[in-house]
Amino acid sequence: MSKLLEGKVAVVTGSAVGIGRGVSVRLAEEGADIVALDVDSLENRTTAEAVRATSRECLPIACDVADRLQVRSAIDAGLQAFGRIDVLVNNAAVWDDSSLLNGTYETQTAAYEASMGACAMGSYYCARACVPAMVQVGGGHIINNITEHVKEGHYITGMPALGYDCAKFSQWRQTETWAMELADVNIRVNGLCFGATDSPMLRGAAPDLADSAMKPEDIGQAIINLIAHGDGGPSGETCLFGTSGTPREESLAAIAALAPTG
Repeated sequence: MSKLLEGKVAVVTGSAVGIGRGVSVRLAEEGADIVALDVDSLENRTTAEAVRATSRECLPIACDVADRLQVRSAIDAGLQAFGRIDVLVNNAAVWDDSSLLNGTYETQTAAYEASMGACAMGSYYCARACVPAMVQVGGGHIINNITEHVKEGHYITGMPALGYDCAKFSQWRQTETWAMELADVNIRVNGLCFGATDSPMLRGAAPDLADSAMKPEDIGQAIINLIAHGDGGPSGETCLFGTSGTPREESLAAIAALAPTG
């Protein structure tokens, strides 16, 4: 039986650990070869091994997605290796304290820049580099991994979340705007707005939530379910599910509801 992503190639950012690794492996299980971008070369090689264990290929590339020249070089390398790009998952993110009263000017501005670079700028650089390749193969999918924090009722107004959340709000606007711009070239763009998911970032910020949270592969399944709608599927959506404190079983049911019916 043919798999959903058989013969396709997916670019995943922030692929070295946590959600990025889980997404990479889940997409590979559906037949995709993976271009894995992360600054952590050592852990990214472990992701590549996990992908290859599914019998798919993986090209791990050391890449800071906040650097537009590194992104261009990485996507060029992916195209040289695989010849096409069909899926982009913008997953890279940085959570750091960029509040105004802590630290020094240098530490706080660097933290804010890192958060914005990984999400707001990194998503743009990767999309701009990947879209021409998607056009060449007749279309594709861009998935922005955002956060529940951008949805009413789930906002966080607090110092630690400032840079992270500002970057994630940018991804929300990117999702809506790119969906409109790219509709005529058959590229669907959607965002996932989810809550606590077991990852090194969560275990560093809120370790008490990790054990009962969603697992990285759950986010991978949500992406698969969105892609499964095909060319006529939704675009410009920011799907809210698995909000923090929700039992994993309920989150899995919400993820299942993202799949096409019938």
